[in-house]
Amino acid sequence: MSTNRPSPPPRHLLRVGRFFSVPIYFAPSWVIIAALLTISYAPVVAAQVPHVSASSAYLLAFAFAVLFALCVLAHELGHTAVSLLLGLRVRRVVIFLLGGVSEIEHDPQRPRDELLVSLAGPLVSVVITAACFGAYTVVDPRSMLGVMVLLLAWSNLIVAAFNLLPGLPLDGGRVFRAVVWGLSGSRLTGTRVGAWSGRVVAVLVAGSALILDRGTWGISAGIIGVALAAYLWFGAGQSLRAAQILDRLPSVSLQRLLRPGLLVPWDLSVAEALRRAWSGNARGLVVVDAADAPRAIVDEAQISAVPLDRRPWTSLSTVSRPLEPGLILPVGLQGEALLDAVRATPAHEYLVVNADGSPAGILATADLAAALQRPATA
Repeated sequence: MSTNRPSPPPRHLLRVGRFFSVPIYFAPSWVIIAALLTISYAPVVAAQVPHVSASSAYLLAFAFAVLFALCVLAHELGHTAVSLLLGLRVRRVVIFLLGGVSEIEHDPQRPRDELLVSLAGPLVSVVITAACFGAYTVVDPRSMLGVMVLLLAWSNLIVAAFNLLPGLPLDGGRVFRAVVWGLSGSRLTGTRVGAWSGRVVAVLVAGSALILDRGTWGISAGIIGVALAAYLWFGAGQSLRAAQILDRLPSVSLQRLLRPGLLVPWDLSVAEALRRAWSGNARGLVVVDAADAPRAIVDEAQISAVPLDRRPWTSLSTVSRPLEPGLILPVGLQGEALLDAVRATPAHEYLVVNADGSPAGILATADLAAALQRPATA
């Protein structure tokens, strides 16, 4: 599965390697699915392999869980390889509880590219499936190796088939979107169709999981199925919201979002800085040094949180953020370039400068978020 969602910092992820320049991580939640697979498939191994001990059955089931995770990783690396060949940057690959995800920095700009990236992962799973079924024909089906190969064959076939279901955020949903996009000429239309199809798929998955749970598959099928359905439902909605934002981006101009700012010296108190801002009708404060060069920007949330009785005694520097390069934006930014700049250095406010480096105003992320919620203008 591939996505272009913004990724949180990998604080709780285990880095296991790189694929070219793309880091690969395992999430701690993978341990849960590994445990479920081990518990679920140990009895299968015990039933299929004559005279196998209980400990050996559980060990083989755990080995299957590890190899299956590597197959899921291969699926994701298929997406990553094609993305890199098409010139798309991939932030990282993550294996987690419900599978894996290749985090592509930007969505493909052509239906053809979307189609190729989406099909790459399932194609890898199909190749692994064929290889495992081929190997199964030359090994003893009642041996530990034979059972392992058969489990891998069927699991990869299920991964390929499930991912090709025609609903976002699955690969099949992206294929569906690419086809509708190519026919309609509108990415947003393709996403809307794919997202609603994804919600239908989510309902069907949840219903199937509950039916299986009442049958002979045990509670693990129900838990995993319902979790997958919830993931698909929210993933479809997220895909739709992201597409709506991308549709509005071309109409978003940094110049139209500028707040008037006021340059103030670093040694002012919060009370005096606010008095000057109110009297000058400024909606933002930029701290300057003795040479009037901007050095920091005042955080609106922090300065508003200072109690009234403490404002005369609180230095402006305590509610300011030093101006690192990512907090200074050129006034000409607009559309996706503006969104990329804000994503690169998250903050509440940014200093916007003219071509000559002089301050032009302040961008508040709250204003940008509001602009992205408004319908696109022609």
